[in-house]
Amino acid sequence: MTGYVLKAAFAAAMSLASAQPAAAACWNTQQAAAAKVRDLQSRLMVATLRCQAMGYDVSPAYNQFVRANRDTIQAANGLIKAQFATASGGDGEQLYDSFATALANAYGAGQTNSDICRDTESAEQEGGQAAGDVSLLLALADRLGPPPALPGGTCPITFSQR
Repeated sequence: MTGYVLKAAFAAAMSLASAQPAAAACWNTQQAAAAKVRDLQSRLMVATLRCQAMGYDVSPAYNQFVRANRDTIQAANGLIKAQFATASGGDGEQLYDSFATALANAYGAGQTNSDICRDTESAEQEGGQAAGDVSLLLALADRLGPPPALPGGTCPITFSQR
């Protein structure tokens, strides 16, 4: 899946936002993937800041990660915002901000040492090489830890019967 696919999914989600009831709070597969990408970005950002605080600068690798994946990260954020807008019926931006803050806060108290900083830098370099490829970013996110908790959980997969 590329950044373009996430952008198309965002456009579709926005068009559906007004058609779906506010109670539809579960996250579909694309929205859950977007949350993983956002979580990966948060994880790397906070680790970069923690490393910087101890005098280990990995910010060049983090900045390259963000530049290489900017469109995909923005599309992921758009999907997440659309999910919150659909589910809330009006408080979407505030819910998105709370969600993004909670992601970052989850990593704020993490352990920091030179080994972790080297691992962070390596993950950032690998993420930068993904160049917006969502499948590569998701694989990296999966290796680094569990997916983020999604308010409302994931939607059940259903099959239509004919």
